[in-house]
Amino acid sequence: MYISLIAGVLILFLVMDKLVGVINLIQSISNKASINSGFLELLLKITGIAFLAEFAVSVCKDSGESAIASKIELGSKIIIISLSIPIISNLLEIILKILP
Repeated sequence: MYISLIAGVLILFLVMDKLVGVINLIQSISNKASINSGFLELLLKITGIAFLAEFAVSVCKDSGESAIASKIELGSKIIIISLSIPIISNLLEIILKILP
């Protein structure tokens, strides 16, 4: 269990430079396209939660704790849905403006 945990953290630190580059690229594209930075921030948070939850689920499954893994999956899905509500509501408002 400790080996997989250490390996996962090590890999995360090794790809951190690439991740920062991707985030900077997305920010520059959103600035050029005049996209609300709040939505971009929410999308990055949601993506980070998904990655961390997947890592935690993998560690739990590797250690034989599949019940805890399923609870982490459920909890992360609930958090992601609650964070995405502003994006969904804004999308629905845009759709309603287009329809009439």
